[in-house]
Amino acid sequence: MLLALVLGCDRGSTGPRSEEAIVEDCARGELLELVVTDLWAQPLEAELSGDRVELELLGRSGEWAVLAEYEDHLPVTVDIVWDGQSVATTVDGGRVAQSSDVRTMGSETCTARTVYLGVDHAWFASSGPAPSTNDVDVLVNGKEAWESVANALDGADEDILWATWWWTSDFELTRPAGHHTMSESQREQNTVMTVLESMPSVQKRLLINRFWGNNSDWLIYLNTDSTLRDHAETKDSFEVMIQGAEVETPAFGVYEDRVEPFSYLERLMARPEYEGRTWVADEGGRYARDLEVQSASWHQKAIVVDGEVAFVGGMNTKPTDWDETHEVFDERRMDFSATRSEREAVRDREELPDLGPRRDYMIRVEGPVALDVESILAERWAYGIDTQDLYSGNASYVDVGDPLEVPDGAWAQVAVTQPPPLEEQQILETHAKAFSQAEEYIFIEDQYFRAPLLNEVIAARMQEVPELVLIVVTKPVPEYDPGLKYTYLTDQYFRSQFGDRYLVLQLKTADMVAVEDWIYDDIYWYPQNVDTHSKIRIVDDRYISVGSCNYNNRGYLYEGEMNVSVLDGPTGRATRRRLFQQFVGDELFEYMSNDAQNNLDVLRAAAEYNEELFAWWDAYADDLDDVDEAEATWAEYPPAGLVHPVEFSSDYIEVGPDLF
Repeated sequence: MLLALVLGCDRGSTGPRSEEAIVEDCARGELLELVVTDLWAQPLEAELSGDRVELELLGRSGEWAVLAEYEDHLPVTVDIVWDGQSVATTVDGGRVAQSSDVRTMGSETCTARTVYLGVDHAWFASSGPAPSTNDVDVLVNGKEAWESVANALDGADEDILWATWWWTSDFELTRPAGHHTMSESQREQNTVMTVLESMPSVQKRLLINRFWGNNSDWLIYLNTDSTLRDHAETKDSFEVMIQGAEVETPAFGVYEDRVEPFSYLERLMARPEYEGRTWVADEGGRYARDLEVQSASWHQKAIVVDGEVAFVGGMNTKPTDWDETHEVFDERRMDFSATRSEREAVRDREELPDLGPRRDYMIRVEGPVALDVESILAERWAYGIDTQDLYSGNASYVDVGDPLEVPDGAWAQVAVTQPPPLEEQQILETHAKAFSQAEEYIFIEDQYFRAPLLNEVIAARMQEVPELVLIVVTKPVPEYDPGLKYTYLTDQYFRSQFGDRYLVLQLKTADMVAVEDWIYDDIYWYPQNVDTHSKIRIVDDRYISVGSCNYNNRGYLYEGEMNVSVLDGPTGRATRRRLFQQFVGDELFEYMSNDAQNNLDVLRAAAEYNEELFAWWDAYADDLDDVDEAEATWAEYPPAGLVHPVEFSSDYIEVGPDLF
């Protein structure tokens, strides 16, 4: 929606101009047109009704100052000086380009000059594909995510394009009721490889990360298996490519490559309505690199089915990346080879499962964004064929489908980080924009909390908006981890400036098992950290971003990453409420509201309570010797969700900000 578009002229207001006046301008050869678009070269206002002539056909020589303000876009001003022969422009906040073409106005033919004013979106990455309306569904655990993927695969007709950092062929997509009683052959029917092999008429392309660039063939045995590699070596409808990212990063210095990844002019030139015009302006440019250590990988995790449905998230195709409720005992979190008796022992809380609790997200998108995801992966796939990546000899190029339209839905966009030569830093752009628009809260849940390049963006916004709060859920960092340095420094940066408006938490789960014995009952206390593998951002119940991009400089600058951003109040609000309920438990969730500071306080109270509760059980569980007493205590004082305080040691290893 157009909020304001103001034109001023040194000769005073022009007012609506008649067609006769425009023909006169054409006769003099003085015809200047102003076109306002977004940075994808899409018109921001299809119809300007009665103001069309005044706003678009300026005519005659003169000077104009233009202010363009549109909902969910950043304001742009441009000064235009037009002497009847040439145009000079000065733009602030957007992009500008020019063209000329021959027009017929009434009985006159003349050369028209056009000034294009590109207005930047306030939330989405203008360096990425144009946002569009889509059906979106945020999937908040492995059970939800992989069941949704399985349903989409079941409906596949033509092709599947799949990218992952790690692949395990016996990964079970679904684990139905009675899973622990199923035989190995029954469970095998639900494994990802069996599901894909069951559809021979569907073209399947699997794009797997290759560690340490393309130099170490033996590393493919780390994140692939023989079943997958057997398919890779056969030329059929099941294609596999293993692709490395050869990026060198300074161990102690700074990765200096900053991408200017798109040309507004090129986007204008691609639009059919401007065909045949002569273009007279351009912009762009890239920065130089000074690099030392090879370190990047292709970390993108995405699945596209028939070019119509896409899944983007942080979950690998790997047994660790499946969980539902993060309980200590869950017999579904077992290695594929585990026996029925081993699974039943976990169900009966006699043994811990093979795999611990894991937290991560995925987003399902149906609509134009799915095709955008396919196009990005198709570019990677084609690059792999052209550069002869491992197993590319049996690969065929992807035929990207026709554009899709969804009349209703949430505004969404796919954004990527990609290493050279496909070089993109779109996720950094959209996250920085979103943080800069925040009015109430910024929520970050991520396995890392060390992106120094965004610290000042967030801090500047928190200084501008005194009520803005920052809530972070991450996980502890041990002293031997080189990532500790910038985690500690980032935490201290916000603690020192924002006090009670900043909160950082970790997630833990626990269970208590009481067993009757002849003399003394046995009480077992099982506290566990939840492996927070998440990569999600929410701002103001309006903006949400889900994908593979970790909250570190590496993920924003050069690692191969993919996220989907959604600008939609109902989606943001529903997701935030669902997450916060898991964090604090049902009882304390009743105290949650739409007030961000209140919610921060409730989260802090839950974390402090849980920390005290765990400390009590750590200290006194061994002293309890009565089943009834232990079970009554556990029932009366259960954990309040999953949140706990977290602190980071200052005893860190000296490293640069961009490697870990």
